[in-house]
Amino acid sequence: MIEKEFVIDNEAGLHARPAARLIKAADAFDSEIRIIKGDKIGNAKSLLSVLALGIFKGNKITIQADGPDEVSALYRISRLIENNFVEED
Repeated sequence: MIEKEFVIDNEAGLHARPAARLIKAADAFDSEIRIIKGDKIGNAKSLLSVLALGIFKGNKITIQADGPDEVSALYRISRLIENNFVEED
């Protein structure tokens, strides 16, 4: 299992559109991917689970990946978050 911490910079936080992009990226991998905010843990492959975390601008979150492609998964999701949820070509 690997993990990385982030501070959300997106003005509107992790609302429906960026959450959908995150889920799309997470779904591409076999690994389990979790988002941790405080004492709450959400499944990064579930829109309801991600939205229920209530992630807003300035919140600190941790992304955990555990599985056969965890390094690739964390790299892809890291790039998405660092690019403010704008998808790369």
